[in-house]
Amino acid sequence: MLRRKDGTTVIREKKNNQKNNKKKFSFSTIIKGIVGVFLVAIIAAILFVFSMRGILYLSNHITTPNGVDESIYVPLGGQEQYLLIRGEDVNNPVIIWLHGGPSGPDAFMNYRFQKYLVGKYTFVNWDQRGCGRTYFRNSKIDPNNQTATFEQALVDLDELVNYVLDRFDKEKVILVGHSYGTALGSRYTLTHSDKVAAYVGIGQAVAISESETYSYEDALEKAKAKGDDTTDMEAAYRAFLENMTLPTLIHLREYTLPYHPVENEANTIWQGVISPYMWLNDVRWFFKQVSSLEKYTALNQQLFDFTVAADVRDYGLEYQVPVGFISGSEDWITPVKYTEDYYNMISAPKKDFVLIDGLGHAPNYDSPEAFCRELDTMLDELLK
Repeated sequence: MLRRKDGTTVIREKKNNQKNNKKKFSFSTIIKGIVGVFLVAIIAAILFVFSMRGILYLSNHITTPNGVDESIYVPLGGQEQYLLIRGEDVNNPVIIWLHGGPSGPDAFMNYRFQKYLVGKYTFVNWDQRGCGRTYFRNSKIDPNNQTATFEQALVDLDELVNYVLDRFDKEKVILVGHSYGTALGSRYTLTHSDKVAAYVGIGQAVAISESETYSYEDALEKAKAKGDDTTDMEAAYRAFLENMTLPTLIHLREYTLPYHPVENEANTIWQGVISPYMWLNDVRWFFKQVSSLEKYTALNQQLFDFTVAADVRDYGLEYQVPVGFISGSEDWITPVKYTEDYYNMISAPKKDFVLIDGLGHAPNYDSPEAFCRELDTMLDELLK
């Protein structure tokens, strides 16, 4: 039998052990609870995203008897290239959408605005050579995008136009380009007017180097008016002039764009996540774009070098088909001043210029319904 003294000690040790166990139990319970809540939140978010994708698919998927809603690969210029074709009646006029960037595929996003017009037009969305799903389809034969040049893009586009004309039994197509896609659209339209019913440029590019200088000068003036330090902005501009590359361009815009209203990029990313047309290779290309600017630039070096140096005015000013331009009043990527000046320089059987107040470089995403009203009205006039 233990003495009272020893017994007391044992009892105290037991009590201390019980307290320690309670502390351990409480701490581990809290950690498990936090992890559990985190996992539940992730699962709920995933379920929400897929639910939204399902709802959007059901509300946007085209099921009309004479309609088309398909993702396919077609041979263009020796590569299988990705197309997303959507329209409620294949007898309608066909619009080929030329995305920007360069190398900025947007096929999986375009349902957002095209849904307002698929009853009247068939849209052909194309991931151009060297980007998006087309890149991954051909990465084994051209992993470094050696064939991704502007001249090759024109060849690819011509084969795409021929494919569309043959498949849908059309005499001509409508070309609608955005940003860099307007350089491609303008050049092709000027040289292949026999295949183009009308050309429309959204955020029409003219001369990137001049546009960036114009945007910089405006941002610099606004910064000085606010009393902000402009040392870094001025240094970034000098670096851009000395070496006009994608990295120096993006670095300059880090200082100029805060002084200019732009589209809500966070909302655009969210809309991409819930898009029913976005799949693995779309995600893979997005991460390739954002993971390493150096590697992304190297992969698309030829196209970026071309874009920075390009001047659409050099392609010619006499269009043989109707031409229209749509710009957002707050577009500082392809400033309205240059688009308007170019519009006044060109000649065409018919031409139209629409400025949408308060919108930026991508009016089709900034305000899809308003953009489509303007595009629809413009095409009605141009195609009369």
